[in-house]
Amino acid sequence: MTSCSTDDTSSDITSEEPVEVSPDINGDGQLNILVLGTSVSIDPNSAGFASSRIAAELENILSQDTSLNLEVHISFEDIYKEKVITYGLGQAGNTMNSYHYAHSLTQYYYWPDQQTERLKNLTGEAAHKWDYVVIAADPYIVAKLPGYYALGVNKIAEKVAEGGAQPLLLMVWPQDESSTASIDYYAELTQRTADGAKVTVETVPAGLTWDALPSTKKDESIEHPTPNGAYAAAASIYSKLLNKTAASSDYQYDDDIAEIALTTQANSIAYTGEPLFMSPFISCEIEDSVLNYNHTGSSSENGILNGLQWVISQSSRTLQANGPAPINFNYGRANTNFEPNKRYQIDPSRFDFSFGFPMQDNGNHGDTSMLYGLDKRVNSYENGTDLGAALFMIRNSELPHARAIPIRTLYAQLKEAIPSQSAYSDNWHMHGNLNKAIGAYMYTLLTGDCALADEPSDRASDEWKAWKAHKIGYETAYTLMTLNGNVPECN
Repeated sequence: MTSCSTDDTSSDITSEEPVEVSPDINGDGQLNILVLGTSVSIDPNSAGFASSRIAAELENILSQDTSLNLEVHISFEDIYKEKVITYGLGQAGNTMNSYHYAHSLTQYYYWPDQQTERLKNLTGEAAHKWDYVVIAADPYIVAKLPGYYALGVNKIAEKVAEGGAQPLLLMVWPQDESSTASIDYYAELTQRTADGAKVTVETVPAGLTWDALPSTKKDESIEHPTPNGAYAAAASIYSKLLNKTAASSDYQYDDDIAEIALTTQANSIAYTGEPLFMSPFISCEIEDSVLNYNHTGSSSENGILNGLQWVISQSSRTLQANGPAPINFNYGRANTNFEPNKRYQIDPSRFDFSFGFPMQDNGNHGDTSMLYGLDKRVNSYENGTDLGAALFMIRNSELPHARAIPIRTLYAQLKEAIPSQSAYSDNWHMHGNLNKAIGAYMYTLLTGDCALADEPSDRASDEWKAWKAHKIGYETAYTLMTLNGNVPECN
């Protein structure tokens, strides 16, 4: 499906003539825009991408544009959240109380507190009927975990489109390129994510506007983006909506930045070939008809094995334990805070790939606590969450051999599809449907293929629930691997 490497690729630019349009999509005489961003990065040494100042500058520009005969409402929402959550650690269920954090678009979407209200807001069923929702993400996550970024973009964009608004994907940029990636890399990832989305998503190349500014206008600030950066982003959004310069508004900030934003907006980001990136979520592209595996032998790993065997039994491949070294893969727990002897093993002489999953919470609180545990808990180096495990692999130079299994992300989607679904079959072991979702995810990540049968007709049946788990595992893997939310049917 995709081949991956550590090389960045640059974007080519092609020009188009601007055409002025009306930004009032729903024709209600109002221009309502929601701007999403995160004030805090998941990486302690990186900056987030705050939406508050961008929203304020955008409101200044639009509300003082006398050519607009519209009532203007610009709102912002911070993706970042934190809360002390009670969870059970290990099979004994020792009670822990630790901070959990939301940094990613996916965790923002599934964060349990006020989730219903949050999703209604995205669909325009709250205070305002949105015309546009601008989506900006943590630059560190975009650069290091682009597939997970794409997954979150698709979740939010689908909700926005459901309400009739247009999702706009804002190209962010890092405060420090040396610790993340180049501007061209951000441009390509943004455009590929938009092009591969399940619904129509348009891009706002704000990062290219910032990159095009002369050095004298690239101001510095503790907050990211800076004042000039926030105006550059707002001017880019304005030019996207109206195909003209923000300097045409009576609000005057910096006409040079406004003109650069228009010029940049008039160009489209072009790319060629397959996406080139390295992450713990890319495909292994194993073509062998026999998949040889090894695991540490705990009951949780055996449960996952049952799910993987169930999936592979529907394919043309077979699964066998061990074999001549190096075998295809091993898998085990990812977290180091509990029974680290049961972790996955990085040893290229024995295993081509090594899959790690963050150990499930105990069932005493897990059906709730797992939904808070997609991104981060305790601190940036604790690896008991989906992104904690993935970033541990990156920071410890375990790529290209390590692969992360986002069990909490799979569970969140499974529960969204089947609200009565528990993560557990008893007080500790994961439910068979969650194991099937994990197995399907692993199979697609291992091979680039899927083995999904036709959908059962009875949606109340156990067969349909198992099929849905299989579908979620396959589709999650595909999006994380390719940046595409528009997942092909399984042949």
